[in-house]
Formats: sequence, structure tokens, C-alpha cells
Amino acid sequence: MHRIVGLDWAQDALRVATLQSGFRGFAIQDVRSVAVTADGLKAAVDALGLTPPLGPDDTVAVALPGALVATHLVTLPFTDPKRIEQVLPAEVEGAIPFDLAEVVWDYAILSQAGGKTDVLVGIVKRSVLREQLAAFEAAGIEPRIVTLAPLALAGLGERNLLSGPDVPPGAPPPPVTAAILDAGPERADLALLDQGRPVLARALATSSAATWRSAQIDEAARTRLFALLVRDLKISLRSRKATTAPQKLLLAGSVGTLPGAAERLGAELQLPVESASLPSGGPDAALALGLAVRAQSPRGRINFRKGEFAFTKDLSQVRGQMARLAVAAAVLLVLGLGLGMARLSSLHRQVAAYDEAVCAATKRILGTCTTDYRQALGQLSGGRSRAAGIPRVSGADVFAELVAHMPEGSMPLLDDVDVTTTSIRVKGTAESYGKVDDITAALKKDKCFGEIKQPRVDKVPATGKVSFSFDFAYACSGETPGGA
Repeated sequence: MHRIVGLDWAQDALRVATLQSGFRGFAIQDVRSVAVTADGLKAAVDALGLTPPLGPDDTVAVALPGALVATHLVTLPFTDPKRIEQVLPAEVEGAIPFDLAEVVWDYAILSQAGGKTDVLVGIVKRSVLREQLAAFEAAGIEPRIVTLAPLALAGLGERNLLSGPDVPPGAPPPPVTAAILDAGPERADLALLDQGRPVLARALATSSAATWRSAQIDEAARTRLFALLVRDLKISLRSRKATTAPQKLLLAGSVGTLPGAAERLGAELQLPVESASLPSGGPDAALALGLAVRAQSPRGRINFRKGEFAFTKDLSQVRGQMARLAVAAAVLLVLGLGLGMARLSSLHRQVAAYDEAVCAATKRILGTCTTDYRQALGQLSGGRSRAAGIPRVSGADVFAELVAHMPEGSMPLLDDVDVTTTSIRVKGTAESYGKVDDITAALKKDKCFGEIKQPRVDKVPATGKVSFSFDFAYACSGETPGGA
């Protein structure tokens, strides 16, 4: 199981949500938070008490503060993904007051309808991103995903995590249009969801931590805070069409803890307002849980870790290497196919040359052209063929085979030998009758020697030895007696 971590580093607290990811989805493992003190982020991470502690094997997602990121909603009159990638650099360059090389930008497609595409573009300066990553690195954290907080909140709606603890994560989102506002010290993020899909993601203006502390006890400070939020909420929601007007507003973060927040915002916006109900943790854990969900399915969403800031251990960085390896493999495959075709063509030419040679030989000897070598051999060895008389073995070969089968301990003295390729006649002298029997038994072991009958034997009175005479056929020459 792989642990996925959403880390929400706010001015007042550090909140974390961990998921266990598996083949069939994910399960929420833990949601917790600690106060951020003057000791910094490293001390807050240690105070979380995660078991095991955050390490390089964890997939960590974080969000940049809204004040550090510029967002632009671009509407393009087409839906082709390739054209979108080609046009967006010019759109981004025209929207920023400095050179494109000084920023890191990424985009997410929010909606496509009527031949048009709404694209959310996030832009951050390279120096700012470098400082943020250095701060996390000093705390022993290397986030794989650095995204926008509003898009992370939208992930809660996409995975149906805003319907309360009784609804299983990953169930189909309800067919309603809702807005979720996560507001607190130094941050306010808004996401508008249409049936779980984000159609608007925006960072709003907010107040300092001191103002939020005053708003908890001071009505005047609370009124000023709500007025700022209501103004930006109305402007943002009016920018969408009436068909995507929210049916309710969900509150997350510190804004839900302010006295009378739901009633006052509902009266100002003329829509139901309630606290966000999450499967685990309170409304203040919404962004941490949204970041964890975004890390669980990061494709197609904004991630500023690209180019020189890319997470080198991420599998997404392997895609470029895999693409190059795939191209190399394709080239090798094409070369291998070409080499195979060349060899096959060469073999075809050799076969044609051999067939032509066999045809010429059989036509010259037999009078007919034959390209099958088996048929040619059969015809050339036939009884009516002019080649039938050509022996396959010589008399010397037959004699060598005869001598080779003589037993070593009974080697006779050969007086007369008559060898042809079809018959053998042998006369000789052995030491005794037993030696003659040994010679007979040894010759019978050769399958090429025909039927070997008992030889004619006589006693030589002068020497006391035994003379013998063999007469048998040789069957391995492939010839008939007499030849052609």
C-alpha cells in the first residue's frame, strides 16, 4: 500500500491528511493538525507525530498561497488539445508583465462545450517557487505536487467527499451545483462545482491573522471581514453563467468558526450556506484532504513541479525516458525487420539458383526438368536411368568395411579376396575352428553384409591350421547385381 499525503501549511496551523492508495482506489487513513509556532515548519512537522514520519516514499501534495500565484481563466474557441497547447504560451505571455522565462505555468481544462474550452492557467515566478521548495526541503519534505488550493478543493467534489461520512469515497457526485469556500488568515479559496466537476477555481482577497482573531470577538471586525468576502464572492459567481449558479455554499477553514457566518453569508448571497461535511476531520481539514485527493489522481491538473523544478523521482519524469526508449525500440524493430527481409530475399535467390542447377542437371541426364531434389535422386537412382550404374560406394570402401569387422583376436590370413559393390568372396586361413566361428559372428553384426552362411572349412595337414571360404552379398550400395 502507498501513502499519499496532503499538506496544508497555513499561517496559523499545519494540517495533514493521509490516504492509503490501492488498486481499487483509496482509503482515508488519518487527518490531523498542529499549531504553527515560531519554531517554524520543521517543528510543526515533527509535532504531527505521523507514524511512520514523512519520508521520500510518500507522495506529498502542497498548495501555494493565493497571493503568490496569478490565475487566469482563458476561453478558447476550439476543443482540440494540440491546438490548446500551441496557443496557450502566447496567451500566458500576453497576460503577465514580465518575460515568460521568469515564470513557471501550468493549466487545467475546466470545461468544454459548444466548441469552446475554458482553461484555468496558474502562473508563479521561478524565484517564488524556488523559495517555497527550499522551505519544504529544510523541513525534510520534498513535495511531488505543487498546485493551486482552489483546484485541490474541487477534488473533494470530484471524489464526492463533501456529502458527509455516510457516503463512501469515490461514489458518483450528486447532480447539484455547489460552491466551497475555504477562508482563513491570509487565504481565501473558492471552487464552483457543477455535478462534481470544477467550473471555477479562484483565490479571493482576505485579511491578516490579527483581523481574524479580532473577528472572533469583535462584531465590527467581523462585519468588515464578511464584507470583503461577500464582495469577492459576488464578483466571482457573477462571472459564471446562470446555468452554473450555485445551489448552496459550503464553508471550510476558519470562516466556519466565526459566529453567525452561515446566516450572514446566506443572507448576503441569497443561497443556503452550511459547513462542509467531510468523511474525516472537521471543515478546517478540507484543503489538506483535497490536496491528498489531488495527489491520488494528479493527471490533467496544475502542477508547478516541471522543467528545472520537476520531481526527479516521479514516474511522470520517466515518461520522457520511456518515450525515447520506445522510439529506439521501434527503430531497432524496423532495422530488424529490414535485415530479416534482406536475408529472406537472399535465401529466395539462393533457392532459385539451386532449383535452376537441379533442373539443368536432371534435364541433361534424364531429359526432363525436375527441381525437387528428392525426385531427382529417385529418378537418377532408378533402374532405367543412365545414372543407375554409377556406384555409391567403391570396392575399396567395401573392403575397408570388411576388414574393420574382423575380430582383433581372430584376425585371419587372407589368401584371396574378390570384392565388388554388390558381393564379397573371401578365402583365408585361421588358427582354429573357433577362430572361424568368431569371424562369422563378427561379420553377421554388420547390416550391410547379406546372409552369411556357415563357411566351407578344411584342415591344412602341413600347418594344422583351418582354411575357410565366405561368399555373401553387400546390400548397402543401393545397386542391383549387374547394374544398369
